[in-house]
Formats: sequence, C-alpha cells, structure tokens
Amino acid sequence: MPLGTGKMKNMNLIISFLSFLFFNCQQATLSKTILTTNNDTLNIPPKIKMVTDSEPGEPMIISGVVYLPDGKTPAKGAILSVWHTDAKGFYITGGGGAGELHPRIHGRMKTRADGKYEFRTIKPAPYPGHTSPAHVHGHISAPGFPEYPIIYYFEGDDLITEQNRSELNNHYGGTPSIITLKKDSNGKLTGHRDIILQYVKPSGETMRLQW
Repeated sequence: MPLGTGKMKNMNLIISFLSFLFFNCQQATLSKTILTTNNDTLNIPPKIKMVTDSEPGEPMIISGVVYLPDGKTPAKGAILSVWHTDAKGFYITGGGGAGELHPRIHGRMKTRADGKYEFRTIKPAPYPGHTSPAHVHGHISAPGFPEYPIIYYFEGDDLITEQNRSELNNHYGGTPSIITLKKDSNGKLTGHRDIILQYVKPSGETMRLQW
C-alpha cells in the first residue's frame, strides 16, 4: 500500500462527514424558515382592532365575507390588509406626503372557512386640501389569487358627487366600493362589505406594502 493511502481515506471520511453535517444543518435551517413563515401566516386573525380606545375620531367597525369568484363560496385563507388616515387626514403623526408607505393605522386579517373578516378602527378623514373622499385602502390575496388593491369609500361623504360616484365604485372587489355606515346601539359606526375575489394579473403598479 503506498504511503499516505490510509491518511487519504481518513481525509475522505472526514470530508464526507462534514458534508453530511452541513447538508443536515441547511435542511434544518430551511425547515425552521418555512415553519416560521407558515406560523406567521397562520397566526393572522380574521378580526382585528387597529387603534386604541383613546384614538381620536369616530369608532368604526367594518365587516364582511370574502367569496370565491362564484360569489357564493366563502374563501378560506384570504388575506386582507387595510390602512387609512387618522381623524385629521394624515397617515403619520404630523402629516407628510410619504406617509402611505408607512401608515400609523394599519392591520391585516386572514379568513377562516366561513370567509368572514372584521376590522375595528376609527373613521378616516380625507386628505387636507384634497378632493379625494375619505377612504380605507386595502390589498386582498388568496390561494390562487395574487395580491391586488381594493378601496372603501363612505356614503354621505360631501366629496362623493354624482359626477365621480360611478368612477369611485369602479374598483376591484366585486361589490360597490362606496359603503353605508350606520350607528349601532353603542353609537359606533358600522359598515358591511362582501368581497368577491377576482384574478388580477400582478402588476408593478400595485404598491408594495412596507409593513
């Protein structure tokens, strides 16, 4: 046997063992990453409270059901992200044009088998000095349905006119974007809007949420 053959075999065994350890560590790390991602998604509730009780503004509760495109079957696992301005019309404290990328009032829901969602917040104010009616922005997605934007407006807003009503209602969501708010027995504004999923081809124009 040539000198050094034994050492070479030992070296090969060491390399094989180290490779085995590296592969298993990588697999464990990947598994943990996937598990964390799944847990993050699974732990999103279908009902959320977006503000504290001390938040200035009129308390408001919006609820509804997310349906598959047939408009009858509840959509399980749909994720609805919503955000809006405060009672003064600002996304961030003190105002600022870039606030929509990092809104102070925001939240995310995930539907269960019944497709229901609900968010408790305050009624937003329109942007100061603008003609856009008060609104809540939303992004909706579900298994097989890439993320796309929707929006909520409120009936009775002085900035909703006969001239812009049709355009404001002509947004994604499958149901009218303008919803009616009524006061419940506790004096809180309540509104209902069902959402019918649509397949919207992913576009670079859809704002990427920063939260």
